[in-house]
Amino acid sequence: MPFEKFTVKARHVVVMAQEEARLLKHSHIGTEHILLGLFDAQDGVAAKVLHQLGYDKETARLDVAAAVEPGTAELTGHIPFTPRAKKTLELALREATQLHHNYIGTEHILLALVKDDESVAAKVLAERITPISKIRAAVLVSVAGPQDVPAASPWPAGTPATEDTVATASALAGGAPVGSHHLLEAMLRAENSMAARVLRELGVDPDAVADKIDELDPETTTDANPEETAARKMEIRLVDGEVHLILRDPATVAIAKKVTDLADGAIHGVGPVAGMFVPLWRSTNQLLLQLQRVLEPEPEEAGGSAASKVAKVVRKVLAPRLRRAG
Repeated sequence: MPFEKFTVKARHVVVMAQEEARLLKHSHIGTEHILLGLFDAQDGVAAKVLHQLGYDKETARLDVAAAVEPGTAELTGHIPFTPRAKKTLELALREATQLHHNYIGTEHILLALVKDDESVAAKVLAERITPISKIRAAVLVSVAGPQDVPAASPWPAGTPATEDTVATASALAGGAPVGSHHLLEAMLRAENSMAARVLRELGVDPDAVADKIDELDPETTTDANPEETAARKMEIRLVDGEVHLILRDPATVAIAKKVTDLADGAIHGVGPVAGMFVPLWRSTNQLLLQLQRVLEPEPEEAGGSAASKVAKVVRKVLAPRLRRAG
């Protein structure tokens, strides 16, 4: 279906649904992948509502893993939507229309998911949130206040180049809040856009801009946010057959010191503690698989959806920077 009316966050959900399907090695995008994708739009109405109801992505991932079998083959290229997932996206448009909204946001996708009570997503949600009608009620309360896109926002009426730029910026942010530096780089990378043409004719080199963005720390700017500040101090190393996940931000170090002091030493994922380590294990593997996909890009395809074009741009610009940082 056309995605012109989808907000930036809703489009990000669709992009991430494909990534979730790929992680599970599924040859289709189902409602369960869309549900997981909703959590990647962290500031979206849907994710906020689900968190308010006590449901988070790690729990959803465990529930989906219990409900559907993982695939067996690594997938390349475009992954199609199932008929039920297509129906969900169509229902999202209907939900938006009924609420007199001129856009489709994450809240409308969530409403559509719970409306089809035979879908995997609805069954998973119904197991955790009883009655499932709580979700619809919470969404309706939420949309009475601020929504994904304020009425005065220019994004829903943006040109194709603007939509590509915002989607690419969101992908470059990788789940963190989108900063002006993400928008700047995305603007330079937008094919055939007026902004890219003007900047290039002025001698602005996209790779030079990317290098400078990586060099500078946004901590002293209004783009600073605690998540990215902490992430910039993280590192993954392989040492003698062991994966070392290193966190250096002071807040985490202080908590780790307190915990290890209380435990009189290192904490191992054994016994009752093993379950607490599972979300960390899953998140680390997901991150490593995402990095692998960036470093080993998919074969070039002719044409492709807007989501796949954005994914190709992100792979193209991130892969050499990951190699330099390694």
